[in-house]
Amino acid sequence: MGSWGVKALESDNGLDVLNAVRELAAGRTAVTADELVAALRAEGFLGDDPAEDEYLYDVTALGLAEILTGDTDQLTPDTLGATTFERTPEGTAVLVDWLTRIRDADAEEREIVELWDGDEAFAAHVGARLAALTAGAVDPTR
Repeated sequence: MGSWGVKALESDNGLDVLNAVRELAAGRTAVTADELVAALRAEGFLGDDPAEDEYLYDVTALGLAEILTGDTDQLTPDTLGATTFERTPEGTAVLVDWLTRIRDADAEEREIVELWDGDEAFAAHVGARLAALTAGAVDPTR
C-alpha cells in the first residue's frame, strides 16, 4: 500500500493524484471542485459510481477532499502554487458522497477500509475531511 500516513496525499497513489491536480492548476489562480472531479475522471483516477469499490478512486476522492479543505500541511508551500481551490455544489457533493461511503463501509465492502481496518487515525481523518467538506456547504439551489 505505499503509504506513510493516513492522508491520501501521503501515499504513492495520492502523489499521482497530486501531480494530476498540479498539471490542472498550473498557471491558474483558481480551480473549482467541478473541474477537479471532471479532470480526475478524464484521467482515470476517479470513476462515475461512488458505490464501486476501487482503491484508486477512494484515494482520489479523499485526496481531492484534502486539497479542497486545505489539509495539505505536509506539502511544501509551493506544491500547488498560488492556486485557490473552490468548493462548488456538484463537485463537492460527489466527494461528500464518496467519503460518506468510505466512512460507512466495512472491511468487506471497500478495499481502502480493509487496508486501514481498525486504524482509528484513518477513520478520524475520513470523518474530519467529510465534516470539513460539509461545513459551510455550498447550497446547490442558489
